[in-house]
Amino acid sequence: MNPLISWDRSSVLSAGIRGLWSAGFILNRREIGARINAREEISDLQLAETLYKRFGSEAPQWISGPFAWILWDGDRQRFIAVRDRLGIHEIYYRATEAAILLCGDIEPLLASHPRVVNTRAVLEHVHGRAPAAHETFYQGISAVEPGGLLIATRRTIETTIYWRRELRPLLRLPDDASYARSFCDLFLPIAAEYAPAGEAGVTLSGGLDSTTVAAAIREAAPATHLTAFSWTALELPEADESQASAAVCRHLGCRAVTLAADQHWPLRTDPGIRPEPVSPLFNFYADLWDATFRTVREHGVRVLFSGLGGDNLFGGDVFSYPDLLLTGRWWKLASEIRMQRRYSELSVPQLVRWMTLAPIANTYIPARERSRAQSISWLGDRLRQEAPVESQELPRRLLPGRRQRLRSLQDPRLATIASLSTRQAARYGIELRYPLLDHRLFEFAAALPTAQTFAAGQRKIILRNAMRGRLPDAVVERRGKIYPEAIFRRGLREREQAKVWALMTDMRVAEMGFVDERRLRAAYDDYLAGRDRSASFWRALTLEVWLRRYFA
Repeated sequence: MNPLISWDRSSVLSAGIRGLWSAGFILNRREIGARINAREEISDLQLAETLYKRFGSEAPQWISGPFAWILWDGDRQRFIAVRDRLGIHEIYYRATEAAILLCGDIEPLLASHPRVVNTRAVLEHVHGRAPAAHETFYQGISAVEPGGLLIATRRTIETTIYWRRELRPLLRLPDDASYARSFCDLFLPIAAEYAPAGEAGVTLSGGLDSTTVAAAIREAAPATHLTAFSWTALELPEADESQASAAVCRHLGCRAVTLAADQHWPLRTDPGIRPEPVSPLFNFYADLWDATFRTVREHGVRVLFSGLGGDNLFGGDVFSYPDLLLTGRWWKLASEIRMQRRYSELSVPQLVRWMTLAPIANTYIPARERSRAQSISWLGDRLRQEAPVESQELPRRLLPGRRQRLRSLQDPRLATIASLSTRQAARYGIELRYPLLDHRLFEFAAALPTAQTFAAGQRKIILRNAMRGRLPDAVVERRGKIYPEAIFRRGLREREQAKVWALMTDMRVAEMGFVDERRLRAAYDDYLAGRDRSASFWRALTLEVWLRRYFA
């Protein structure tokens, strides 16, 4: 657990500048050390302290990598807290008239604070979103935003943002090959910075994100001995990616370790849902990830790479068709739809309606977007009365695809998922690293035209072009994606119904007005019968367990 930093506002603390806490690591420490003539053997926190002595509150701008830190500036009698740009490491604080408390974990702040649920955060959770970046699930406890800096004095607390995920001027290159080269020129050195000397692992699926990370590390950091940890699902072929991941391992020359994912379905172990105090969010596949981290540790690997972030950077449901239509490139639009139709089960009218006209309507008719967000049938009266959190307004003047690209890049759930995954891995002594969650990649992705992320029904165009020759052709050219949804269904629909029904009985969430228990049970019944594929009820279950555990 991280130490609690507490300051009685009436007291005067020692002079001088002193680093108090840090998490993560500085990628460009050698470059920084050379510029400020710092000793090579000093720690990352000491390096940040030296930067602050030289540049004050401008120091965070110098640092690359997932590094968060807190220091005491005794000369000005103030605390400085800096969260890394993508928010992988958390910093929480609580301020009263008498004291200021800071910590890298929320638990120490809860020990001396009455627990009152933040209803706005609960509303976001049940809709599958994250709370506002500065909010937590507890009233009276706040978070430093990703890319944020907090300055706490005896009288005030000020927060500023030193880096934002925002659109950049559109990158205009002559052809797809030029975009692919630009990506490789940027990403290969970044992958080398993240790679340790010696042993490392990578969680490898058959998709483009994790395989791109693996290929980049093999090329840019040949001294790193890479072991690939992959999931198999031989009993559930629709969820099995073992052939693709095995082909990647052969192509890259990686040692391969496999894990039977179909034997680690949700709720298999007791307790089935184990949310952290910080959030009711709990991964469908947390049991499978626990088994994965145990396996990684058993093989002597302590640094593990993840492909998290690839969908936000280069994929997701962001289509180029609306932009083609609105900019008059109708021949190209028709050509791409015809090409997609060859591989898609959707008809041409469906492609036009769902992937072209609907995104345009959602962009330029705000009420339509808001109505879609309030479609959960089992929402309780208390949440129906709660005003939704105002998301950062995206410019309506942007083309629909470009606007959706920005929304994907700014998705606050990304920091939450990365933080929780990092904590889960750390319990097994594993350091989880995310080369795709690098601010330089986000700045690059924010300048890409939509056609580099979607074309003719294929996503992640720029990654496909960049990885040709670096990955097997079958992986680069594969259309569609294999999802582990069948593993979820095995638990929630086939094997653990009794546990679900038990959680849906005499619910705290219903007592507090967050959920209509009768309608929630009906939604689960529809899921069991196959009338509805939505598993949104899972968010109500995790919220229920979170309340039972931390608000007893």
